[in-house]
Amino acid sequence: MKTTKTAAVLTVLLFIGTAVAQNGPTQQPTSSNTDTLATELDAVLINTDPVPLQTGEDADTTFKIVNNGNMEAEDVSAEIIDSYPFSLKPDRQRTYRLGSITPGEEYQISTDIKVAEDASDGSHNLKVRLSKDDFSTIAKIPVEVQSEDIDLNLANLRTTPEEIRPDTEDNKLTVSVVNNGDKEAENTVLNLEFPEFLEERSSFSTRQSLGNLQPGQSKQAEFFFDVSEDAPSGRFQVNSTMDYTSDDSTAIIQKEETFDVFMSAKPQYEVVNTSSNLQVGQTGQLRVTVRNTGNEESTSTRVRVLDSSDLPFSYRSSSQFVGTLDPGQEGTAVFQITPESDAVEKEYLVDFEIRGVKDTEVFTEATTLDLPVDKKEQSGSGLPVPAPLLAALVVIGVAGFYFRDRLTGTEDE
Repeated sequence: MKTTKTAAVLTVLLFIGTAVAQNGPTQQPTSSNTDTLATELDAVLINTDPVPLQTGEDADTTFKIVNNGNMEAEDVSAEIIDSYPFSLKPDRQRTYRLGSITPGEEYQISTDIKVAEDASDGSHNLKVRLSKDDFSTIAKIPVEVQSEDIDLNLANLRTTPEEIRPDTEDNKLTVSVVNNGDKEAENTVLNLEFPEFLEERSSFSTRQSLGNLQPGQSKQAEFFFDVSEDAPSGRFQVNSTMDYTSDDSTAIIQKEETFDVFMSAKPQYEVVNTSSNLQVGQTGQLRVTVRNTGNEESTSTRVRVLDSSDLPFSYRSSSQFVGTLDPGQEGTAVFQITPESDAVEKEYLVDFEIRGVKDTEVFTEATTLDLPVDKKEQSGSGLPVPAPLLAALVVIGVAGFYFRDRLTGTEDE
């Protein structure tokens, strides 16, 4: 669980900057200008890891050699000197031959140093001998050291619910910070770095201020988060940092730890297709195709209509069995639905629930579908008689009766 924050066995010499060419013939330095030139070389700390350095531990230290003068320095070398409380291991590179360094040019040096067990808290000088020809000077690099009397660790990790799953909200992670050292840790702050699929509930949900921790004391921190729908199942890592200060130093000390959290698998459901032929007053069919988009098998899968008295529908059965769906597999539920005779021709919003089982745990997912309902088809031709045509037929009929009566009357005379 604990990640030791010490330096890797690495020594790197990196050239930085742009060489500035000097015009004119090369000038042989005198003893006077050689001394001036050498004092313009300096060693400057870039960073250390950890911050501050811990007594009795190895540490990455990166510094740069820079020419702050106005003349080129030639045949420059830098030698790391063992000087309490810092020492270089025998197999590490000690001397770096840098060659010429023009004004403003820098060389970056990264190395691994050892801090003495009995080093006192505070600032100590890492010494580097800078040489040019037969002239040399000692550069002192201030480095902060903290005694290893404070030892913070994480303990009692748990989640609520015990099994966290994809596509869930308001999950809680609880962890305790314990001071196993023999000195008080002040201004303690625990920061978590969640992976992308754990979504913070607020901008402050990954940071907890715990105040001061006495030796042997522990304090609990709580973090709330949502889990995205596409979260992978299995074990994943959460990175954490514990920041604190000590009464002997104003520097912030940082310790990193990594812990594991388990993401349980679960089936998830998505409606991928629907088709229907519903008509007013007629029994029709609705087909709902469901896909298991999760990463776990779903057994006893069913699709159920969440019936509402507001809808003009009756069902032969409001629940249809789909069966077992492996991850990525699809299944279709078929419903027999009768829209009532007074139903309006339109699209209705109908709520459905998809239900499945993994082991003994039930998983559900709700969805809403559009169900179009058409008018009942007319018998025979099924074509209505237009009103103008109907009026014309009436007129023709009346005229027919009139002329028939006239003809009958004429024959009688």
